[in-house]
Amino acid sequence: MELFLLYLPYLLLAFVFSIVLSLQILFFKHKSHYSTANLPPGSAGWPIIGESLEFLSAGWKGHPQRFILDRMNKFSTECFKTSILGEPVAVMCRAAGNKFLFSNEDKLVTGWWPDSVKKIFPARSDQKEEAKRLRRLLPQFLKPEALKSYIGTMDIVARSHFVSAWENKEEVVVFPLAKRYTFWLACRLFMSLEDPNHIAGFAHPFQLVASGIFSIPIDLPGTPFNRAIKASNIIKK
Repeated sequence: MELFLLYLPYLLLAFVFSIVLSLQILFFKHKSHYSTANLPPGSAGWPIIGESLEFLSAGWKGHPQRFILDRMNKFSTECFKTSILGEPVAVMCRAAGNKFLFSNEDKLVTGWWPDSVKKIFPARSDQKEEAKRLRRLLPQFLKPEALKSYIGTMDIVARSHFVSAWENKEEVVVFPLAKRYTFWLACRLFMSLEDPNHIAGFAHPFQLVASGIFSIPIDLPGTPFNRAIKASNIIKK
């Protein structure tokens, strides 16, 4: 016991030194992603977390655009760098930036998913091939002929929605009802689901997934990210 007490200060010093060294290495690796030449102005934020807390906080307060506008005022109105959800990010702020991105896909830029999203929705194939497959599918749903065919279904779902959730109610909360209507309509149009119980069974896991995607990607029991992964597995089953 006396020998242990004698060496205790040295053990504590070694422990503290190892923690500090680990943090320095972690901070250096984090910073190295943002120190390359020709990057836009901006901030890397904290190691690992980056500026995720500020990004999520703006959304929770109902003003997600505030995160972008604050950095446009501070760094650049054209483009700035940041770190969100564990990924280095460059944000294009103007129409010219959007035009550059969408006119150079698979040329100067390529579609990809952050690692956090891939954990929630594991890709069945290569990311590039998955992105191309989705681009081929979307136009089929958004063609004028397809949109016209949706009108009848939209009308039926809207009438049923108003009867069940709006009529004879002294008070209605519009936002959650609007989300519910949109979700039911998507299930009906894209998955041909009509059974209310079946659709309701999707609603809660889907909400967990939506919340988990926009959260700090920490996969520990009880975190929104962990709940999103479990909910995704339920939806796929």
